[in-house]
Amino acid sequence: MSCCCCTDEPSSKVEPGTPDHEGMSTRQPDQFFVTDRSCTDILSLIVLIGLVIGFGFLMSIVAQKGDIYRVVNGYDDCANVCGRITERERSNNSDFACKGKDMRKNRYLQITVDTRGVKTRTCVEKCGPQDTVFLNRCVKNETMESITSLITKLGLDNFYKEASRDLSVAWREIVYLLLIALAISFGILIAFRYMVQWIVYIVLTAVILASIGGSAFLWLTWYWEKRAVQTHEIDVEDSSEQAYIVYAIILTAVTVVILLIILVMRKRIALVMQLFHEAGKAVYAMPVLLLQPVYTYLLIGLTVCGWLYCMLWIESAGNIYKNRKNHIHFRKDSVLIATRWYNLFFFFVTCEFLLGCQHIVVAGAVARWFFTRDKKQVSLPVVKSFGYLIRYHLGTVAFGALIIGIVRLIRAIISFVQNRLKKYDNDCVRLILWCCHCCFWCFECALRFLTRNAYIETAIYGCNFCTGGKKAFQALASNVLRVAAINSVGDFVLFLGKVTVVTLTVVSGIYLLQKKEGLHYPWVPIALAGFFAMLVAHCFISIYEMIIDTIFICFCEDYAKNDGINRPYFMSRGLMEFVENSKKALRYADHHS
Repeated sequence: MSCCCCTDEPSSKVEPGTPDHEGMSTRQPDQFFVTDRSCTDILSLIVLIGLVIGFGFLMSIVAQKGDIYRVVNGYDDCANVCGRITERERSNNSDFACKGKDMRKNRYLQITVDTRGVKTRTCVEKCGPQDTVFLNRCVKNETMESITSLITKLGLDNFYKEASRDLSVAWREIVYLLLIALAISFGILIAFRYMVQWIVYIVLTAVILASIGGSAFLWLTWYWEKRAVQTHEIDVEDSSEQAYIVYAIILTAVTVVILLIILVMRKRIALVMQLFHEAGKAVYAMPVLLLQPVYTYLLIGLTVCGWLYCMLWIESAGNIYKNRKNHIHFRKDSVLIATRWYNLFFFFVTCEFLLGCQHIVVAGAVARWFFTRDKKQVSLPVVKSFGYLIRYHLGTVAFGALIIGIVRLIRAIISFVQNRLKKYDNDCVRLILWCCHCCFWCFECALRFLTRNAYIETAIYGCNFCTGGKKAFQALASNVLRVAAINSVGDFVLFLGKVTVVTLTVVSGIYLLQKKEGLHYPWVPIALAGFFAMLVAHCFISIYEMIIDTIFICFCEDYAKNDGINRPYFMSRGLMEFVENSKKALRYADHHS
């Protein structure tokens, strides 16, 4: 997964100058967004293609050794699948002579246990009077009665039927609520553009007032407690004086820190609000961006279905053998066990690849829009960005997907080992595994953050993953306070947007369904509508988050490589107010506008 060469521009930050030095610039400022590109990270794409071929090869082995109906329908002690015709064993081994019967009439699997504890598996035409059919199996009524009694105690005996009936009655209202969630999501995006400053001010004011009020309350409570002790109204043993003073000191220190952070980062917080405004303009100019998560999550949903289907095939596969009880079963060899983990790893990589493609397309379209002076000349930016992805940068997306997929696989292996070691009471090993799992989780979060920004640099310059990651790290490191403001204030505002969509949808559901007749559990359709509202809000607001990140990286690159005079900025006038030479740049922009 090495990095191949890429198109890049070796330039550094230019100090502010005067218009007299315009002739000294050797680079055309209107060519900041690189259009002359080459394929990046080809080796990673080859590795991904090899991964796909390897997965196909392993699944062909699984198809030869498996039958998904062994899991779905079950099979008897002769390995005959219930409800189907089973092929005879090709080896002509006398031990497997009973395999290969027609069980189409015997649809159900019945498992009996004798006094010695030996299980017998038989395919039957219908279950006995003491059995109940469940997932194509004959389950003893005692077992079902135990489950039924438990469900009855929990009050869930008729819940499923009544809840299903409620959903069928209220399906129109659920559709209305989904449309309401969609409309509210659009409204939230518009509010982010025009009203985000008020949202940020309200949030910061609420945090400050809550911190100051909490500190004052704790100090007053401590004072009253101390006075009560001094007047002997409360015994010293029953007093919480020391606890209150400790809490008051801690909360006061936190309040002072919050006030200092807000004071120091006030300009960065203003930048966050301006980035929201710029993101709103980008969405207005390119509304097609909001459709990107639709096909992405549809493809991820299909990937999940494919992973489950392959998992059923893998679990059904095995080499036939006869155990000591003369029952025929299937045993997995090392290849099939490896295929289990391969399937999981391929699932991780595929999901990350699809998300990476979305990030590249969004970042490419927004970067092209940002680095075009006349925004009216931007034509089909999303389509062109998608074309760049397919032609040049699939290898870069594959590089990022493979790295994150490896880390996620390691975390899955650690979780598997943790579950296997639960039966052993070893606190030391448990602590070590827990620490490893926590460290890899933190590493994965940091890697995802860096990968997203590396994709943005790739979308701007057409560079490979390593160069993009290096550029992203340098841009983020040189603007660490701005990054902190975006990741704290910005992410919290986006979270409030998601909460607002879900809350308003639920409130609308309560209003629509309160007069609906024939509902046993009105909260069931309301909860379902709230869940779908959360998905809708996440789809739209996650794209908004990617747009903000892209504009921020473009702002950092524009500020680092231009000075606003010899090399005019591409950023808007609103963003120019957050650069060091803002007054000179604004005067120059006014003079040449």
